[in-house]
Amino acid sequence: MKQPTRNLTGAGPDNRPLFNGVSARFGDDVVDPNYTGIFLASNTDVGYSWNFAASLSRNFTNGFAGTVSYSYGDAYTAFDGTSSQNSSQWRGYYSPIGRNADPENLGAQRSNFAFGHRVFGQVSYGKEYRIAGDFGGRSRLSLNFNAQTAGGFTYNINASNFRFVDDGGFSSNELFFVPESIDQIPLVDLNYDGTTYSPQQQWELLDAYISDRKGLQDYRGDYVERNTGTVPLNFTMDLRFLQDFYIEMANGKRNTIQVSVDIFNFTNMLNPDWGRIKFAGSFGGYNIVRLRNNTGFPGSNTTPEYTINPDLIDGLEPWDGNIDDSGLRSSRWQMQVGVRYIFGGN
Repeated sequence: MKQPTRNLTGAGPDNRPLFNGVSARFGDDVVDPNYTGIFLASNTDVGYSWNFAASLSRNFTNGFAGTVSYSYGDAYTAFDGTSSQNSSQWRGYYSPIGRNADPENLGAQRSNFAFGHRVFGQVSYGKEYRIAGDFGGRSRLSLNFNAQTAGGFTYNINASNFRFVDDGGFSSNELFFVPESIDQIPLVDLNYDGTTYSPQQQWELLDAYISDRKGLQDYRGDYVERNTGTVPLNFTMDLRFLQDFYIEMANGKRNTIQVSVDIFNFTNMLNPDWGRIKFAGSFGGYNIVRLRNNTGFPGSNTTPEYTINPDLIDGLEPWDGNIDDSGLRSSRWQMQVGVRYIFGGN
């Protein structure tokens, strides 16, 4: 990309650069129009990661056993490799100063792969008994639980790239500037659900929302960094029951018929509002405000016009309505019943 020639105006300290004529084909602002993209990649020592884990387990003489583990991991990177193509890496980078920003100059920010907190473990009970003669049985019940950080997300602006800074990036990946006062964010009337909300009314909602969230409040008067938003812990439990019926053989081995019942996300079976695996937004971003005009192309107004996300009016959180509901890592409970014959076991 060539260097920008204009900047955003009318938004207080938010004077991020605007680029000229970048379109779906990257327009006139590319360094060499003979190529769709030329990307420079290099290594860096900016960033770090660390992990901690501890575990405690105990077997009791009465058939009970239990284990509990805790782990925490964090990671800060200059740049997260989240795509298989360099063009998408470049276009998807969160930056307040355009796609050509040097990640080293912006410093390390929280990685998409920061692990966060996790507490997990198992409680089980088993009992073996003789039924008659060489026939016996064994019953085992176990409950597995897992509570872990649901991940971070980035507060951004809902704006098509070609209507905003126009720097070749993806839509809705422009970092949000966190205003200290209403004069630092040019709001316009919002018509929502039959009601018109004035800029002042929207500011009161937005200001309260920012003040209540550390991931925004800490960045007042500046651009928010990547992944400062946090989704609450996800908590699920799985239940398993095993019932063995066996016969003792002359060689000391056992032939066993085993019946198993697994209930995945037993939490959701207990209560349909429990066990939901939450995440925030599309591609880890949450649109806190929405662009209502065009600032991107030459000759257009360089002062943006915003309205707040109606979620702030409805009192919704970024993860409300966003649940993972695929496979065994589902937000709904599932049951699996199995039968198997074990030859010559112990």
